[in-house]
Amino acid sequence: MQMKKILILPVLALMCCYSAGAQTKTDAPKTNIEFLEYDLPNGLHVILYEEHSTPNVMMSIMYHVGAKNEQPHLTGFAHLFEHLMFEGSENIGRGEFFKIVQANGGELNANTSADRTFYFEFMPSNQLELAIWMEAERMFHAKIDSIGVATQKGVVIEERKQSYDSRPYGSFLEEAGKRAFTQHPYQWQTIGYPEHIRNSSFEDVQNFYKTFYVPNNAVVVISGDIDVPQTKAWVEKYFGGIPRGTRPIYRPEIVEPPLKAEVRDTIYDNIQLPAVFMAYRGPATGTKDAHALDILTQIMYSSAGSRFNTNITDKGLAMETALIQMPLEHPSLCYVIGVPNVGIDAAEVEAALSAEFERIQNELVTEEEFQMAMAAAEYGIASGLTQLAHVTEELATNYTYFRDANRINRQLEFYSQISRQDLLDVAKKYFTKGNRVVLYYLPKEGNN
Repeated sequence: MQMKKILILPVLALMCCYSAGAQTKTDAPKTNIEFLEYDLPNGLHVILYEEHSTPNVMMSIMYHVGAKNEQPHLTGFAHLFEHLMFEGSENIGRGEFFKIVQANGGELNANTSADRTFYFEFMPSNQLELAIWMEAERMFHAKIDSIGVATQKGVVIEERKQSYDSRPYGSFLEEAGKRAFTQHPYQWQTIGYPEHIRNSSFEDVQNFYKTFYVPNNAVVVISGDIDVPQTKAWVEKYFGGIPRGTRPIYRPEIVEPPLKAEVRDTIYDNIQLPAVFMAYRGPATGTKDAHALDILTQIMYSSAGSRFNTNITDKGLAMETALIQMPLEHPSLCYVIGVPNVGIDAAEVEAALSAEFERIQNELVTEEEFQMAMAAAEYGIASGLTQLAHVTEELATNYTYFRDANRINRQLEFYSQISRQDLLDVAKKYFTKGNRVVLYYLPKEGNN
């Protein structure tokens, strides 16, 4: 069991943005999230969610900028800025951002995806004004200087070395992305390419900040033990005077052409055990197809009685398998991982995985499988609505992607529209051999 964790968990960690760490739960299950939303004259969208079950608040801001907004020769900038924004501001000293929040009883973090960058502070409710001021500070005049840029460039390049280049199977996302996409910017990862970060100019960095870190490209979500009138006054006080951005914001509208045929390749890596990785082209998040694939993922992989576990792992063919759909704004990828058991050929694991996909394209899932997967989805939705951090990020994401924060209250409705026939249809649409990249990871000579 320990071997499974060593092999697969680091790979899965690369595939997901870390969700906000504070997971304070409310006293009772929520069925509806009531919130207030409005716009400031400078274009900043504000969402306030009042929830008094704990004496804490969450101040968050999501900028609609991620790796897909980068230029092909300047990748990694969205992630670089996640680091740079903690350097300080004109009124917050270098390295003081973390210290101030922690000294006042708070936690803070950020995460970046291909589509957006999310910052948050989880604070005692009597420190909300401080958190609002600090986020406004770095939106308006973050400390973007030569010292900070040089420092954080080095940090990001080292992070790539540790998390991607030196990690077993760590290049999988990058290798799959550049084969699955030839035109869309999803072909590169948020970590970017080190030469792009290293060779970028100070002017490149400043232009990125002035273009994307503006109020009309952001949504502020403040949740928890708040007083709404007072919170509105603080938001106006600290964010209201920040000028609207005037530079054009690059929003890629590239529609990636179909793969047409399966793409196969072999990667020789510093690994001990071979592995099979697949990447199927999939739908955009929030679509009916994406919801149907969520249910299929539950049936195929996510539960102890899933088909991958029952038919592959439990039979000794693989020490670990996984099926993960990436929830991105544009059509993205569904990833499949198979790590053979010792003595099992990788081709045998690929054949077993492919057989499971062929099966769901040719026959309806059982009613029992369907009902159990739907129940798991419903439980996940209900559980998420009890977690302040989850609600906060969901409100921000739904507004950023769809301009509709109230989608958070229609999640059960979306899933209730899914039928077993829908699962069969999406399996036939996406899980075909001509719609995938297959990568074999094999040990370099001398690593066996």
